Amino acid sequence: MAKTGRNEPCPCGSNKKYKQCCLAKDEAAERAALAERAPAETPRRSHPALAEIVERLAAALPLEDELTEASNAVVDLINAGKLDEAERASHDLLERFPEVHDGYDRLGMVYEARGDNRKAADCYRKVIAFAREHPEGYEPAFEAMFQKMIDELDPPDLEYTT
Repeated sequence: MAKTGRNEPCPCGSNKKYKQCCLAKDEAAERAALAERAPAETPRRSHPALAEIVERLAAALPLEDELTEASNAVVDLINAGKLDEAERASHDLLERFPEVHDGYDRLGMVYEARGDNRKAADCYRKVIAFAREHPEGYEPAFEAMFQKMIDELDPPDLEYTT
């Protein structure tokens, strides 16, 4: 089975990002399994360059947490039926975080909740386009999942000839 990416929807079906839902639980289980199999190792000293990289990554985490909170807040608004607020928050995601697909994904969810399947499908097409532009951040199954949603929401017109 392919590993779920941090920014992909959680496989449990919550519509939240994996990192905000089941990632911590899964990582804890993985660490516990590794601890049982591997003997304790002596901690190593950190290399100065590695320490600098860790420091820069830690500085980036608040922005990622802000994105995750904002993205999951849209899901909560949709679930509460506050679709106008959810739409505004989705547009805010698009403006504040253009480097991720979340704004289009959440906007698609808003349109889907309103029953506007064509607009929802258009947003999901933008998610696929974004993933294709940034293939290093996405598993192949990600695109397939959104394509399936598009096919269900906006099936191609079939012409029958006689």
